[in-house]
Amino acid sequence: MKYSIIPAAALVMLSGCASIMTSDVQTIQVTTNTGKVVEVSADGNQSSTPGSIQVLRDGQDKVIRTTAAGCAAETPVKKEVTPVFFGNVIIGGLFGSTTDASTGKMWDYADSVEIQCDN
Repeated sequence: MKYSIIPAAALVMLSGCASIMTSDVQTIQVTTNTGKVVEVSADGNQSSTPGSIQVLRDGQDKVIRTTAAGCAAETPVKKEVTPVFFGNVIIGGLFGSTTDASTGKMWDYADSVEIQCDN
C-alpha cells in the first residue's frame, strides 16, 4: 500500500496549477518578413526587430504594434491553452482550473511573431 502512495503523492506535487507553474510574463521573439529593423511595442514594453518583447501572461489578446512605414501597424499574437492547465483540471478540479482561468495563466502566447512589411 505505501509503495502506491509514494508515486501518487509525487504526481500530485509535480502537477501544480498553471498559476504556480508559469511565469507572470512571456517573452516573444519579433521579426519582420523583410529583415527590416523596426520599433515595436506591446503591453507598454518597447523593442526593435529582430528582437524580443515581454508581455504579461494575463489571458488578454496581445497585439504587436509598430508605426514603421510600409509595415502592418498591428500584428495579433496567437494564444493557446497551456498543457499544464489540463493537468490541473484533472488533479485540481474546479477550484484549480477556475484560478488558472481567472488569472489568465492558462494561456500561452506564440513564441514568435513576424510583422509583414512591404519590400
